[in-house]
Amino acid sequence: MKAVIDMGTNTFHLLIGEVNNNPKEVIFRKTIPVKLGEGGGISRGEIIPTAYHRGIEALQEFREIINNYPVNNIKATATAAIRDAQNGTNFIQDIFKLTQIKVDIIDGQEEALYIYRGALAANILSERTSLILDIGGGSTEFIIANNQEIFWKDSFRLGAARLLSDFYHSDPLKEMDLKSIENHLQNTLTPFFKAYNTFKPTELIGTAGAFDSYRDIILSAKEIDLNLINYNFDFTEFIHLIDKLICSTHQERLLINGLIPLRTDMILMSSVMVKSLLNSTQITNVSASAYSLKEGLLFYP
Repeated sequence: MKAVIDMGTNTFHLLIGEVNNNPKEVIFRKTIPVKLGEGGGISRGEIIPTAYHRGIEALQEFREIINNYPVNNIKATATAAIRDAQNGTNFIQDIFKLTQIKVDIIDGQEEALYIYRGALAANILSERTSLILDIGGGSTEFIIANNQEIFWKDSFRLGAARLLSDFYHSDPLKEMDLKSIENHLQNTLTPFFKAYNTFKPTELIGTAGAFDSYRDIILSAKEIDLNLINYNFDFTEFIHLIDKLICSTHQERLLINGLIPLRTDMILMSSVMVKSLLNSTQITNVSASAYSLKEGLLFYP
């Protein structure tokens, strides 16, 4: 039995699964909203004390849960918020002292690889060339691939928490703020647009975070069960939702069914990014993958 801990900027995830059987199976899931990037720490490159403490407590709770299962393999990874933080190494060392859990800080390329493997495990990829997008709190991973191979992948410091810290100056966002974000995205994503023109993906597959929320909002409105599933959006309906979120206030987003409190503001910056990407490409087929980085960590060595 294997346990996986995915330590993201906003949330820490624990998965415990039976990976020696066929089919492989997730036995336990737990998510804790740690918000490591709060207080502007994501932009300053530090984990502030309150977030640091929440992170330590989360790992201690995960350790207690793992002890209740016959786990013989623990794989714990940390991503953007920790790898960019000046006190990230101390954080990892303190976790080991208190829990005996060794955390590996992975770079953006490794992160993208595990996200691809998560999409593979979800059986959402086909022979078509797809753009897999994972919008995290501290970084966003872009993978152009099909069900056989990765053609190109990269990680950009464009996470939703980072964009909030840098550009969320008014509620709702003003036109000047939207233009500033758009310019920042276009300038930062030059390597992606070059890869897009080379490989010409025909669909967008979103994993985790924002795309979980888009799926849950739409399914909640239709009173459909929110079980973890792959979901292909109606493109017109999807664009309408994106536009609605971009124009919304914080208070309005709080009232949206299917949108968890942790993502109330994160979804705003994610939506601006997704809208910019769709406007800059020919993609009109959008799906949400049931699995993401944490499942890629669990189901593959």
